[in-house]
Amino acid sequence: MRIRRLLAVTFIFVALFICIHSFTGCKNSKEVEAKTPPTSGEFNLGDVGFKTPESVLYDAEADVYLVSNINGSALEEDGNGFISRIQPGGKLLDLKWIDGSAEDVTLNAPKGMAITGDQLYVGDITVVRIFDRETGKPMGDIPIPNGTFVNDVTAAPHGGVFVTDTQTNSIFHLNPAGGVNEVISDEKLNNPNGLTATKDGLFMVPFGGNQVFRIGENGEVVVKAEAPSGGLDGLELANDGRLLFSSWEGSAVYSFGTDGAVSTLFDSLSAPADIGYDSKRNLVLIPLFKDDKVVAKDAG
Repeated sequence: MRIRRLLAVTFIFVALFICIHSFTGCKNSKEVEAKTPPTSGEFNLGDVGFKTPESVLYDAEADVYLVSNINGSALEEDGNGFISRIQPGGKLLDLKWIDGSAEDVTLNAPKGMAITGDQLYVGDITVVRIFDRETGKPMGDIPIPNGTFVNDVTAAPHGGVFVTDTQTNSIFHLNPAGGVNEVISDEKLNNPNGLTATKDGLFMVPFGGNQVFRIGENGEVVVKAEAPSGGLDGLELANDGRLLFSSWEGSAVYSFGTDGAVSTLFDSLSAPADIGYDSKRNLVLIPLFKDDKVVAKDAG
């Protein structure tokens, strides 16, 4: 009898130990999984319905990529532009998440995009349109003074967004209350295109040239670098401090390093437009304007 009781007690302790160990192991496993950022590599996504993809934006909070599709002329108010959603790794989630042909949506030729708070800002010819970041529901429009080719949009450090108007050689700041202030309007901007705001200031690349400009708070313009080719479009800040920017003339994406040197990151790209950057995976997101594709490449 005593042996049986001893065996029973031993069995209970062993079972309890296994149970506790298993529970702790599972808990730790889940904690590791939660703390580890999702990973996926490069992809080449085409033949899914993109129509003149102009810009890609990484929504880090939702962990999705947004793609603006002009779908026709970049200057025509045709009401058929749309914004797609892509899952990291290259899976199309929703081709027309925001659809300009829907009854309650106006979207003609969407280009650059930026997210501040819960709002998605989209450049669209003469205005900047605002949508709910989570639902895509329209939240209003902000007309740009004398706007003719509202192009790139980037979040401003102290609220609101900066916007380029390529044809009028202008850069504007849209404050959180919806007011519009001109930062600079000058032909030396050479058709301003891509924008990004960093701790070192606001940087811009022009479609009409090959320079990387820094724009001061009072509108002063400083040339920081020169690329091998012009026709510059998208501009993004990488995790390591490099500025990454695309070139139509060079069919390339260039890297402007902290050492001041410009190097070719990728080449042989057909009409690389307004690039995005996945900061969790260190990926450059490249819309191929003429090929109706989006590719993701490791930024190195």
